[in-house]
Amino acid sequence: MGIDTLQDFRDVTIIAFTIAGTVVFLVSLIFIIVIGLIAIRLMSTIRGAVQNGMMPTLSSFRDTANNVRGTTAFLSDTAVSPIIRVYSVFAGVKRGMEVITGMRRR
Repeated sequence: MGIDTLQDFRDVTIIAFTIAGTVVFLVSLIFIIVIGLIAIRLMSTIRGAVQNGMMPTLSSFRDTANNVRGTTAFLSDTAVSPIIRVYSVFAGVKRGMEVITGMRRR
């Protein structure tokens, strides 16, 4: 009693795929449940950390970011902008001299 006809092969294939699909479904279901439980545990741990003193740390990070932003603006206003102005004037004078003398660098 083996697989003698094409219909027998079809029936065995249908049964095999049904069993494989059921196993994959059950494994996926268990995996999803475990991941969900881990996520719930992780969220409760994070919530406890925030309530037990994580907020001052986040506040200090925010203050540091504001200090860096202020320092960047100060350096931009006091150091970078004057250098750009001087270079622009120099480039303009150089270009003006090239136009007046008719000489260009290639």
